[in-house]
This record gives sequence, C-alpha cells and structure tokens, in this order.
Amino acid sequence: MHLTRKGGSRRVPKRYTSPAMAERRQRIIDCAHRLLGEAGEQGLTIARLCREAGVAPRTIYRLFTDKDGVIFATVADRMREVRGHIARQNRTYTLDTVFEELDWMVCEMERDTEYARVAIGFNFSLNPRRAEIRELRSVAYNRFRNWLDLEIAAGHTRGDLDLERVAQRHVVGEFLVYRRWAIGMTDSDECRMELRCSFLQSAAIVLTGEPQERALRLLGEIHGRLGMSDIGARASTNRAQRDAGEDFEGRA
Repeated sequence: MHLTRKGGSRRVPKRYTSPAMAERRQRIIDCAHRLLGEAGEQGLTIARLCREAGVAPRTIYRLFTDKDGVIFATVADRMREVRGHIARQNRTYTLDTVFEELDWMVCEMERDTEYARVAIGFNFSLNPRRAEIRELRSVAYNRFRNWLDLEIAAGHTRGDLDLERVAQRHVVGEFLVYRRWAIGMTDSDECRMELRCSFLQSAAIVLTGEPQERALRLLGEIHGRLGMSDIGARASTNRAQRDAGEDFEGRA
C-alpha cells in the first residue's frame, strides 16, 4: 500500500506489459500533463481525463489506482524526459554549466507554469511517495553531484565533511527556491539568481582555497544584484523585539 497526500492508503497499481496497455498508459499520462498545464490540479478530474484520453474509468484505476497516481506518473515521466535531455548534452559540470542548466530549468518552468507548480508542490506533500520524490529531486541531485565529483577529483574539497549529506541537503534548499517561485514570492529573474545563490552557498561549504574564495565572490556579486537588505552584513540591534514576536527580521 502507498500513502496518499491526504494520509490515507492506496493500493499499488499492477504493472501491465502488453503493448496495448502501455500505449493507453502513455496516452493517459500525456493527456493528464496537458490538463494540468492548462488549469493546474483542479483542472484534472477522472471524468475529464477519461473523456479526453478516450479510456474507461476502470482503465485509469487499474493502471494508476487514483488521481494522485496519475499525477505522480506524469511527474516521474517528465523528470525522466528532463534527465535524458540533460544527459544527451554530456557536458562537463563547471559552475558556468551549472548556471546555464539552472537558467534552462527556470525557462522550462515558465513554459509550463501550471504544471511546474503542481510538480513542485509534490515535494512539500505531508505524505510524500518516496519513489516519486526521488524522481522529482533527481535532476537537482545529479547536477550538484556531477559538479561535486569534478571538484573532488581536482582536490578542491574538504575531507572532513560527509559530502553526500551536503549534496542531499542542497537539493532540499534548491526546492525551497522553486517553492518561492511557485507561490509568487519571486519572479523568474529573481528565481534564477536565488538558484545560483543556493548552489554557491553549498559550494562554499564543501570547497577549499581559491575555488571557495571564487564561490564566495560570486555569491557576493549576486547578493548585490538581488539588492542588499537594510541590515546587510551588520549586527542586528532588535533582539528584544524579535524575541517578543514584534519583528521577525534583523534590523540595524
């Protein structure tokens, strides 16, 4: 059994290998992706999906169990597509490559905004399905790990940290940036810069020497473009107000 996003249980759908069923499954996924892209999760109902994909309800329940199963399948399918596209580029993961890939990700989110919001939201589900979350996070993880492996090989990284733990934690931070975009706290340009900041912060933790200094210089430059806060690098003077709940930001 799997947990649903509302905390209930759902049976695991059977795997069908016949060409006819495989074709129906892909047709349903493609149609669901289109409907989600048009109107978000509210635009996808089993009745509408059946009508537009030309299948019976029992086919959807047999293949996916429920609406959540359909949506999760579209997420996994899209992530495999993105991973394949990136892998075919076969690029060396310098910082410039990382930044270009992050910019491309934001362009893809802009191109399919409603669907991107649905997919990002799954990462913050109270009862996530682990397999689908791994698929969703795989692109961010692969990007950081590919860059990190090069830096390790070059002797630029610390030897006293669990670098895999840092990589996994970086992915969490990257999705917080996506979440801010998804709920309208940042626009696409700010999201691009915040993604670079997130990557550089993680890079500065694992690097040493000149590579670390370069990451910090780049981070400072992007902070400057984002616009410094009123307090900037100064010590705050409003601890009492923050402790009392009167303010939740550092003030000079």
